[in-house]
Amino acid sequence: MLVYIILAVFALLLIYIATTYFISSTVIYLDRQPVPKNLGDYGLDFEDITFTTSDQVKIKGWLIPGSTDKLVIITHVGGLTKYGSTREFKSISKLYNKEIEFLKVARHLHDQGYGVLMFDFRNHGESDPSPNGGKAGVGLEEYLDVIAAMQFIAGRDDLRNKDVGFVSFCMGANSTIVAMSKEPEVFKDVKCMVAIQPISMKVFIRTYLGKLFTPVGAKLLMPLVSKFVAWRGKYLLEKMSPADYAQDIKVPTMYVQTKNDPWTDLNDIKGFYAETPAPKEFFWIEGTKHRFEGYQYFGEQPAKMLEWLGKWM
Repeated sequence: MLVYIILAVFALLLIYIATTYFISSTVIYLDRQPVPKNLGDYGLDFEDITFTTSDQVKIKGWLIPGSTDKLVIITHVGGLTKYGSTREFKSISKLYNKEIEFLKVARHLHDQGYGVLMFDFRNHGESDPSPNGGKAGVGLEEYLDVIAAMQFIAGRDDLRNKDVGFVSFCMGANSTIVAMSKEPEVFKDVKCMVAIQPISMKVFIRTYLGKLFTPVGAKLLMPLVSKFVAWRGKYLLEKMSPADYAQDIKVPTMYVQTKNDPWTDLNDIKGFYAETPAPKEFFWIEGTKHRFEGYQYFGEQPAKMLEWLGKWM
């Protein structure tokens, strides 16, 4: 009987270690999805662009010409692409099985005369992997891509004098906030930002696991998940957050959050909002049940986004 007990305990321990190891992998190595469509599929003229970051990562993107002197940069969710997310992509860690198309957001912006720049973060879509073996920082690594996008704009005669705004989603918002804090002089021409559901990764993982395994299960899993992320990754899980950088935001910022998002503690984004010293607004998305529905919202209902950009640009 004792042998069976020991074997059972050993089996549970292996399951515990394997589960936490896998969860840490989903944080460190984000999904690389394909880019199934481009802006031509939406009847838009565009230019394929490539720029290089300070750590020599080639970033691939699209540039849509506008009819005004205003340019909006769209930065995407971790694990998605500049296109968004396609239902056909299969991954054990994929969190949402409906189509998400950031190209719809780009179309709304173009219709209002804005130029649009959108790109794949490192380790995503058509861009190159990061030199650390493709490990993510959920903003702490990817902010270099945002800075490179701004430097690309500064290097183009047809772009450098434009007013710039950001529409940034999740990890894209984290990355933009971190970049603004680390190299503020690069963002002197930025007029405003729409930050859709920036998040602290530790909060996301804890609440997600709480839904999957109950809060007690999450409490048991989180310590080893954090250790695996620290051992295997480049950054501590608790540091994968814009929390330490929001105090340096100098541009008017509208925070956007799905109110019924089951995968976050709303105090997380409220904390970013409270720390932001610039003019700000909070916009709640009502009537949804999934976090990812917030990423589709402005593609279907762009009015609030366009109102904020129109006010400050």
